[in-house]
Amino acid sequence: MPLSAAFLYAVAAICIKMALGHGVNMWKITFLSNLVMGGVFLPLALTGHANWVPSALPLAGVAGLLFFAGQVATFRSLQSGDVSIATPALASKVVFVALLGLLVPETRSGPWLWLAVGLTMAGVILLQSGARHPASHPLATLLWAILAALSFAAADILVQIGAPRAGVTLFLPVMFLTVALVSFPLLWPRVRKGRHIPTRPGAGWWTACGVIVLGLQAMIMGTSIGLFGDAAGANILYGSRGLWSLLLLALIARHMGLTDSVSHGGTFALRLIGGLLILSAVILILR
Repeated sequence: MPLSAAFLYAVAAICIKMALGHGVNMWKITFLSNLVMGGVFLPLALTGHANWVPSALPLAGVAGLLFFAGQVATFRSLQSGDVSIATPALASKVVFVALLGLLVPETRSGPWLWLAVGLTMAGVILLQSGARHPASHPLATLLWAILAALSFAAADILVQIGAPRAGVTLFLPVMFLTVALVSFPLLWPRVRKGRHIPTRPGAGWWTACGVIVLGLQAMIMGTSIGLFGDAAGANILYGSRGLWSLLLLALIARHMGLTDSVSHGGTFALRLIGGLLILSAVILILR
């Protein structure tokens, strides 16, 4: 199941990139995606009432704000340049989780952690190497993706601390409902401002595909971890989303008219190695 979620994330990233290329306002895509995310987790609130501790909910609100920041940074990354940079770089989230986890009492570091950091840094350097498409901004893409990974990692740490206290079926719905509600005052004015910008035919289809598939993969990941209780194993498989995006782009980028520098053979090789290095770091962290 996590492997299918990783594949779906790669598909969603390509759909969103296509929607952006068809003139869809980035803020509209972010807004719709956040609403879908908020709705996906609401059914959890129908169960587990006996374990709820509402006094721990402020952590869920903060986690929601961090996730919201991660969502915005993710879409800014996709808007800035190549999917073949943005999606693999997001896999560095697990390394940030390990580093931020050092702030949690009783968490110990080791040489494997610093090796993972080194592998991630090497992978990041390779991801922004090679040929560049004129419309691509690899450094901005990379920086936004790393900011997204850091924001998501901080949210994960709060989930690790807060969900057991508040109750998982209360914490997660409140967290993602926060993401959806905050989107109205912060994103809706930007959506309205750009609503008159003309789009190309097919823009609505690509937008719907992106936000729905993104919500579906989130539901699959959440269900997988909830049923099998193996977050570490699930995240190792989920870390393959960067490699899926590279492979999909190598197959379809030219045919779909998607501008991505990965269409250059040498660049594809460099980014594939970079994605593999980051995935290796993820495996080291979660071994």
